[in-house]
Amino acid sequence: MFSEKNIPKLIIFAPILTIIALSSMILYSLITIQKDYLDEEVKKVEKNYIKNQKVILEKEIGYIYDYIQYHKKITLDNIKKNLNTQMETFYKTVEEKTPNSKEYLEIINQYSNKNSDFIIYKEKENFFIKNEDVFFYKEDIESLKEEIKKKKVLYIIREETNLFYYKFYEKENLIIAIKRDIYDDIDNLKETIARWSEYLRFGDNNYFWIYKNTNILLSHPYRKDNIGKDDTLLLDGKGDYFVQRFVKEAIKNKDGAFVEYYWNKPEQIKKIKKLTYVKLYKEWNWVIGAGVYFDDLQKVISERKTDLKNTIFEYIKITTIISLFLIMLMSYIAVEISRKINQTISSYQEKVKNREEKLKDLNKNLNNKVEFAIKEAKAKDRAMLHQSRLARMGTLINMISHQWRQPLSQLSGIIMELETSIEFKKAKKKYILTSLSDATSIIEHMSFTIEDFKNFFRPEKKKEEFLISKACEDAKALIKDTFTNENIKLNTHVIKDKKIKGYKREYSQVILNLLINAKDELISKEIKDKKIEFIIDVKKDKSVVFVKDNAGGIKIDNIEMIFEPYFSTKKTQGTGLGLYMSKMIIEKHMEGSLSVNNDKNGAIFKIEV
Repeated sequence: MFSEKNIPKLIIFAPILTIIALSSMILYSLITIQKDYLDEEVKKVEKNYIKNQKVILEKEIGYIYDYIQYHKKITLDNIKKNLNTQMETFYKTVEEKTPNSKEYLEIINQYSNKNSDFIIYKEKENFFIKNEDVFFYKEDIESLKEEIKKKKVLYIIREETNLFYYKFYEKENLIIAIKRDIYDDIDNLKETIARWSEYLRFGDNNYFWIYKNTNILLSHPYRKDNIGKDDTLLLDGKGDYFVQRFVKEAIKNKDGAFVEYYWNKPEQIKKIKKLTYVKLYKEWNWVIGAGVYFDDLQKVISERKTDLKNTIFEYIKITTIISLFLIMLMSYIAVEISRKINQTISSYQEKVKNREEKLKDLNKNLNNKVEFAIKEAKAKDRAMLHQSRLARMGTLINMISHQWRQPLSQLSGIIMELETSIEFKKAKKKYILTSLSDATSIIEHMSFTIEDFKNFFRPEKKKEEFLISKACEDAKALIKDTFTNENIKLNTHVIKDKKIKGYKREYSQVILNLLINAKDELISKEIKDKKIEFIIDVKKDKSVVFVKDNAGGIKIDNIEMIFEPYFSTKKTQGTGLGLYMSKMIIEKHMEGSLSVNNDKNGAIFKIEV
């Protein structure tokens, strides 16, 4: 625990230690956040790098595709030009003569060579002339004759190596066809493109290679000695048959596929991860591929890590400088505050010392004051009880007067009749005895009434079991004549009765007090149709009694204070103790609750025991 002497030190060092702790937490959080950020950046860089490299590889292979298509078209166009020249020369020879089948065949033999064969077809004369060793049939040309006549010139490639050139001469109704074997031309083109691809580079000295779909190597800039070799069983750095995977993936995916494998860079031994894009050129059964090495990715990641580390170092540097500045500032402020607090404490100690002296003086008379206060409180309690007794005595006398009013009237009538009879000398012995008997009965009834009231208000010392309805009936019996005289209707509803253990007469006194209060409210407010509703029920295994009136209810400002001692809404005779004592009886003696609220007609008192 800190003493007063340590408070100045605490004021000085607490802010400094707090700043150091906060700075450490900030630095730790900053480093943690930056580390997480670095991991996310590495993933993002790797993802973007791979994505960009895939786009590059697809484009580069696309360029090879376009190059092959372009040069294949040029080669075919050149062949077609040569065929057209051959066709015109051949036709002139045929046109100058009017040969028969034998002479046609001689002309065909004259112009045919190892790559080109001529066919003549004349529909009307039913001519179909060709060399016997040429694989071409009359049905082949008859199936195309309508298209040939319509287009005049028609080129068709079959089996990738045979080019058929048809031309229709309308004047002679003659179709001449040249069958050209373009295998050597395509083969030369393949060889040219394969060798050309070995000199192509992209990116950081990345290269292309070509395999046949039979795993035969056709082109590779760094494996020229293995051109024409079967690489079916060639293994990569992880022991996988990667060439087989290239060919399978390329054949399976017509739009190309990406394959990862491990291979060394040119003039290096270490096998590193490589991403390759392979695509099948179906016309030639070529699998063309190109790849990038993942060590380039690691280089990019390493550069990014270096940048982030430099950024973190700058953050740490700035945070440290700010922390030192704050420590110095807070130290100065803390010292000044400590000095002021020391002065304040000294002043405070002096004041405390003076007050302690005063307290010593006050303590000397404290016992006397406490004893006097206790006596005064007891006197107030006695006065309160006395007032409560006086109030109950007034209520008792009032109710007795109501109970005696009718018997006294009857007794007065008997006496008057006796007096009249005696005065007129008509009183007979039998009449006098009957009148005396009636008077005696009335006097006994009045005596019993006094006895009932005396027993009702007698204090109880022992708890007993009693029915709620019986206790309520006892209270109603004492006030029913008063209600009759004041024209008040009392409606009782016993929904469910319950036997409880407690002080029966005290419970009845509470009920009587609530009924008297309701009666007083109805009379004071001059309600025409005066009604009090009495409901007895059981809820949640507890007895509940409601006392409702139609006097308009209790004002909101008064409802919270209605059970306070000496608080009364009655203008003249109210003592303010009736409801207070009732609440004490129910809650302290009976361990229940007494509450009140308003409805649209009036007040509702609720007793729950």
